[in-house]
Formats: sequence, C-alpha cells, structure tokens
Amino acid sequence: MKTTNRSLWLALLVFCVSSARATEPDVAGALASGNAALSNFDLPGAIAAYTQAVNASPGNYEANWKLARALVDQGTLSKDPAAQKELYQQAASLAQTAVELNPSDSKGHVQRAVAVGKLALFLGGKQKVEMSNLVKAEAEKAAKLNPNEDLAFHVLGIWNREMAELNWFLRKFAELLYGKLPAASLDQAIADLRQASDLAPNVVPHHVELGITLADARRWDEADKELKQALAMKKTWVTDDYYKELARQTLPNVQAHLN
Repeated sequence: MKTTNRSLWLALLVFCVSSARATEPDVAGALASGNAALSNFDLPGAIAAYTQAVNASPGNYEANWKLARALVDQGTLSKDPAAQKELYQQAASLAQTAVELNPSDSKGHVQRAVAVGKLALFLGGKQKVEMSNLVKAEAEKAAKLNPNEDLAFHVLGIWNREMAELNWFLRKFAELLYGKLPAASLDQAIADLRQASDLAPNVVPHHVELGITLADARRWDEADKELKQALAMKKTWVTDDYYKELARQTLPNVQAHLN
C-alpha cells in the first residue's frame, strides 16, 4: 500500500512538473505577442495575448500586471462609463494578484495604484477619498522599491492635485484619514509630475498632466510650454492620442491668460 501511494505521488509530481513546463513556452510566447501588439498600438491584440498568458499561468506575475495595465488603457480609451468601471475593477483585481505574487517589485504596486485611482473616479466623494489612501500607499511603495519608476511619481502627482482641489468638506474628511494635508500639495503635485517627466521625458501623459497641473496653479507660461511639448512629441503608447486631445482642450484656456 505504501509503495502504491508513493508511486501515485511520484506520478502526480511528474505530471505537475511536466504541465508547468508545457505552459512556460505558451506564457512566454503570449507575453511576447502582447508586447509586440502594444509596440504596434494594437491594444485589443495585446489584451488577447496577455489574457492567454494569465489563463495559461494564473500565477505568472508579469502576465497579471501587464494585463492589468492593458485593461486600464482600454478603460481610458473607452467612452462607455459602465465598461470603464468594469475594466478598472478587473485591472485592480489583477494588479492585486500581481502584488501578492511579487510584493518586492514595483510594477504590481504601481499598476494597482493606477487601476484603483481610475476606479475611484466612479465613486462618491467619501468613497473616493477613502480609496485614494490605497492609491497613495501603493504609489509610494512602488517609488520606494524603484526610485526610477516614473509612473509612481505620475500617480503621486495626480493624487496631490486631487487632494489640493477637494472642496472644504471632503478636505476635512481627508484630513481625518491622513492627518493634516500638506499646505502646498499643488506644488507637490507639480514636483512629482516633473520628476516623472524627468525620469521618462518621452512619455506624453507626464507632460500633459504636468501642463494641466501648472494651469491649475495659474503658472500659465510653464503650462503652455508643457502642453505644446506634449503635442509635438512622437506617439509611443496606445493612449497618447487621448492625452494629446486633453492637451488641445486645455491650451485655449492657458493661452487666453497669456494674451
């Protein structure tokens, strides 16, 4: 009986190892296909490939955070609020899985911060502020793990801008959660977004969000420069056209204050 049990156990072990090895090329191939699709701005193709990778190996860290990123991008480009919310929920779940799989790498943390931040836009004031606590914590964790993680500083910049622009009631509620908020949080937002653009100068959204934040701070000359720079930049990511359109919408107001 003991020999039989041992034989069954060994057979099961061999099967599991063989199955794992069989999926490794599938996952690697799917990830490569997803990366190639993104380089050609084919977001649906990237999502299909990354989904294949997650289905083949649900415990694959890279597959989880990359699918989360792609779903956030799809949500950004969608014009259907219900679809956006669902995409951000899926992305947040995948990013949380990524964090659990590899808590010592920055990518899972920063993608969770992004997805939860996008999802918070669909919630009421208090819920939005409560979720922003997680956004800030995950972005700070990503920046600590990797000081060159430009997207972490981008997220922190947006967080500071949102906190600076809260109405009085929500600001007091936020202070109950975080303690006293920084007096110059809009200045901190600009500093964070500048750091993001310094770390990754070819990323269009960094310059657009920096330009918008400078406009909010009534620093019109600097805002004009950043927005024009973003519009002149080469497209390198699937959401760049969306952000360039934000820049075009913001520029007239900025230039009206320059004349």
